[in-house]
Amino acid sequence: MKVFRRILTKIVILALVLLLSGGAACIVHYYPQSSPESALNQYLTWLVENDIEKAFAQLDQSENTEMTQSEYEMAIQEGKYALYDSWQIEEVSARQGTGGESYVDYQVDFLDSDGTVQLEKDFTVKKQSDAVLGVLDQWKILAGHCMITNLRVTVPAGSAVYLDGEEAAVSWKVTDGVSMSKECYEIPSLLPGGITVAIRNPILESLNTTLDPSDGDVDYSDRMALKESAENACKELAVKALKEIYTASVKQDTDDLESVFEACLDEAASIVESQTEEFYREDAEFESVGIYDYESVFGSPVFTDESSGAIEVELSFAYHYIVREGVMVETGEIWADGTVVREQQTVSDTGEATAAFTMAYYDDDWHVTSIELPVIPQ
Repeated sequence: MKVFRRILTKIVILALVLLLSGGAACIVHYYPQSSPESALNQYLTWLVENDIEKAFAQLDQSENTEMTQSEYEMAIQEGKYALYDSWQIEEVSARQGTGGESYVDYQVDFLDSDGTVQLEKDFTVKKQSDAVLGVLDQWKILAGHCMITNLRVTVPAGSAVYLDGEEAAVSWKVTDGVSMSKECYEIPSLLPGGITVAIRNPILESLNTTLDPSDGDVDYSDRMALKESAENACKELAVKALKEIYTASVKQDTDDLESVFEACLDEAASIVESQTEEFYREDAEFESVGIYDYESVFGSPVFTDESSGAIEVELSFAYHYIVREGVMVETGEIWADGTVVREQQTVSDTGEATAAFTMAYYDDDWHVTSIELPVIPQ
């Protein structure tokens, strides 16, 4: 019996030694991750040594776009960390998340062999929910430093934006500092490297291009010209506007102008007044006016800060006209009293004139917001 107890005691002691040895080994293994600064130092060592596999295993990808190890390697190569010899760490803040998560933010200066700072980078270390052995804290590095964060992509208002085939989320839209005629998407995180971008707009030509997030914020508005369908709509509106001007001048009535010239009614009415005086001058009797043979030249789209979000375009609109009027002319005959015989004849004045329009697109339609028009005949 005593022999059995001695053997049992030795077995228990041996088990305790093995357990303590294993625990010690585990503590030694996890110690670099047991404090935020030591976890970051270990991670930076792997970055500079270009040990991608170990560095990738130390990432916390719970709060950024999740990436594969291959994508991670591309992002790290973009950072060129292997070129640096050392680093300096400065703690910026220790904070709590809305769900009670613990974070520590650091600024890291990467140095060359002369101790000169070559790169400044922000890193965030996050405390993991599961402690090692139930007692040791474990910290990992958030993947945000691999990403391009809060990149702003600006497009014309009303555009649909697709990144790598996926439509940009409405929740990414921001308005601060953005023109009313544009829309801005602030994308939370993107991996470095080429991303396909497709932009679709109801009045502007579609744009298909490639975006490198490392190049910074981008505004695509100036790269998009008017669609042919939009130009045709503006031409139709210009013809309609001219006809309204001359019809009102013939009728000597501006009551119907508002349907086309609501945004520039005073300008249109002033033109009608001047044209009416020409049509009905005392030395001639107005008969008819015709306009035809239109040619248009468009300016580039202008993105305004009007509350309507209007996208404007200047339109130079040339056309031919014919004005017929009755005038008294001498026939070459003489009355018995010696006066020259005169009779009314129709005279046609033809010529070319050019109207200058400002067309604005808002509320899903085109509007005339400004017009300059010479009196005809010139």
